[in-house]
Amino acid sequence: MPDDKSAAIFFFSGTGNTWWASRQIARQLNKIGWNAAYHSIEQIDPAEISPLMDSADVIGFGFPIYGSDAPANFKSFLRTLPVLTPPKPAFGFVTQWLWSGDGCNFLEKSLAEKGFHLRWTVEFNMFNNIALPVVPLPYEPDTEKLAPRLPPLEDQVNDFCMRITNGQPYRMHNRWHNKLSAWIQRGPFRLTHDKWGSYWSVDAEKCTGCERCARICPVGNISMHANLARHNDHCVMCLRCFNFCPDYAVRYLNADNQRLTEKPPFQGPVSEFKPEMLIKK
Repeated sequence: MPDDKSAAIFFFSGTGNTWWASRQIARQLNKIGWNAAYHSIEQIDPAEISPLMDSADVIGFGFPIYGSDAPANFKSFLRTLPVLTPPKPAFGFVTQWLWSGDGCNFLEKSLAEKGFHLRWTVEFNMFNNIALPVVPLPYEPDTEKLAPRLPPLEDQVNDFCMRITNGQPYRMHNRWHNKLSAWIQRGPFRLTHDKWGSYWSVDAEKCTGCERCARICPVGNISMHANLARHNDHCVMCLRCFNFCPDYAVRYLNADNQRLTEKPPFQGPVSEFKPEMLIKK
């Protein structure tokens, strides 16, 4: 493979899993001999997008799966992209806990309308980031305990990158039954998205007015009023404000967060991750 091949990867990550996957893909492509860079959609300046896409041979897109769907802000990002002429090959990847049905394959039509030929897709089963008291799912916040689970994921990244490098098309879970099964989650999720996103509140006794939640919210859904954080009406359900509040003051359905003092929420797959790494400085 010539060393002048290049890739531009655009990703959204709420609590770190997709950031990790994006970084690993870029690192592995660079190791193979490509010139690959990954860009958080929260940081990238709109004026920079067209030059990056024009200069890249392959375009990558990554996001976390929410209810077998893409986060609302990522779909908005796709809608704002310019149309490529001529079309270019693209790869897509998602991070998920257990299952999503068809991964990111459902975006094929939307990407094609923008001039992207989706040739490679993959799903990375990573770590559950849901620590909400009202959703008692198992999760692990200790990155030392998570570390042994990373090497198999790195192997999956390496295999995916070799398929891209070799020009070998690969569409994980792209059969009709995968697409049909995805709608078990995707349909209800889309119908109830705005409703579930409206159940956030802040414990006035715990909130110190540090403003971190407002700074790191990817869609500006949190504002400060009288030194107290307040959620508005366009949450994308990334959980970043809940997981990274230093005082566990963000609540969902008014549930008590006391258990978080004993077991903190998931805050990324590796200790170096901070949500501030993803936002515009």
